[in-house]
Amino acid sequence: MVIITLNLKQKQFAEYYAQCGNATESALKSGYSKSYSETRAYKLLENIEICRYIKRLTEKATSERILTSLQRQEILSNIARDEENQPSDRIKSIDTLNKMTGEYIKKVSITNDEEVPKLIDALKE
Repeated sequence: MVIITLNLKQKQFAEYYAQCGNATESALKSGYSKSYSETRAYKLLENIEICRYIKRLTEKATSERILTSLQRQEILSNIARDEENQPSDRIKSIDTLNKMTGEYIKKVSITNDEEVPKLIDALKE
């Protein structure tokens, strides 16, 4: 496997591009000439290594913006506990938490084959 490293300008271009999505602007900010930026910045996006780096940057930024399940549960719990919130908002938070944690799912356990029909009946409900 051949590893190709980006030079400073290419790396900066990718970082700016990941932020704004504009090749011309990114090329200018990363030190390419105005002439090159306005006419050939798209060529930088044809570089596989630059594209890989942009992809890594955007995936990281996306994952950092997404709340984890625990973070969502904490936010909803805070809403539910805060007595200054409207009762309807508190109830909705509790309802959403219950759905997230499976509180509304009927739990059935089977210990032998004779209980299979009971499980099927429970699933139909």
